[in-house]
Amino acid sequence: MLEAFNQYVKKFDLNNEDIKLKYNHSYRVMELSQKYAKQLNYSKEDYAIAQIIGLIHDIGRFEQLKKYNSYDDSKTVDHAELGVDILFNQNLIKQFNIPKKYYEIIKFAIQNHNKINIEQTYDSQKLKHAKLIKDLDKIDILYLLGYLKEIKIVPTNEKISVQIKKDIYNHKLCNLKNCQNTNDYIAAKFAFAFDINNVICLKEFNKNLKYFYNHLNKKEIFEDIYLEVQKYIKERIDRNA
Repeated sequence: MLEAFNQYVKKFDLNNEDIKLKYNHSYRVMELSQKYAKQLNYSKEDYAIAQIIGLIHDIGRFEQLKKYNSYDDSKTVDHAELGVDILFNQNLIKQFNIPKKYYEIIKFAIQNHNKINIEQTYDSQKLKHAKLIKDLDKIDILYLLGYLKEIKIVPTNEKISVQIKKDIYNHKLCNLKNCQNTNDYIAAKFAFAFDINNVICLKEFNKNLKYFYNHLNKKEIFEDIYLEVQKYIKERIDRNA
């Protein structure tokens, strides 16, 4: 599995910091998948599926950057859909020696990991894996923004847009299409908290969120929405204690 992933990534320039960022992100999310699949008492089968999804969930990012020199889906291509095309239409998935019976689960999870809403399904196994990868992706995004500072987002003096604030106070994910400035994009990261499906993942997400917030310049701009998110997280954790 790892060899197949590394062979694919060798096609791209690993000296490029943006390529390296996604390569490292993929490995960290795989490790998070191992950690939380154990904590959630996944079967050996589901543990293996979660691990491979964690590793290859962002495989479309490499081709996206090569072709468009950007990771902005709104201006280029949906990286999840591109990943599904590369894996299942161009048959890269065969290189990973994964039993075909798992293909649809993996495809569903990857296709939905960056969507605001997961596609409706009655397949509980598909849904379980789609929810987990969404959680773990967000945990690591906050980790690389805060602790690693691999993506530098510098707050401005601009006000957070009304729609973004409205979404946060309604405990909804923010649609990036509504982001009008840098501060909107930062605020939208706080709203990730409302899309953490497994409460067991919420504590690590919040640890990363707190670090990210506490090391922001001009953090007073975000104080009210940050406190609202903290209130939501505390109440949700307390309910599930």
